[in-house]
Amino acid sequence: MAKNFTRVTIGLTVAAATVGLMAAPASAATTDPQTGLTFYSGTFSTPVLNVAHPDGACTALPAAADSLVGWSNVTTVTAYAAKDCSGTAVGLGTLRTFRAGEFAAFRAS
Repeated sequence: MAKNFTRVTIGLTVAAATVGLMAAPASAATTDPQTGLTFYSGTFSTPVLNVAHPDGACTALPAAADSLVGWSNVTTVTAYAAKDCSGTAVGLGTLRTFRAGEFAAFRAS
């Protein structure tokens, strides 16, 4: 039951963030934070990086990022403590929270 409660809570948090993003004025970003892969700070509240079409390339992860949503066609997100995606790979899935600054880079596809 606790596991289902956690999933519902995360789902509601993402839904609330989505409504907030829809109501926000257009930003200078050229990609829609509800496509591809989006990293957030403040546990799903503020988008800090959106990758519209993840291609598996090693990409720097903003230090403020503490959550992610794989919105569309994202099946794998792997994070690394090293900026060059070397060392131990940690599978994050497509809906996850983590400590800000815990990872320096990621690969997604």
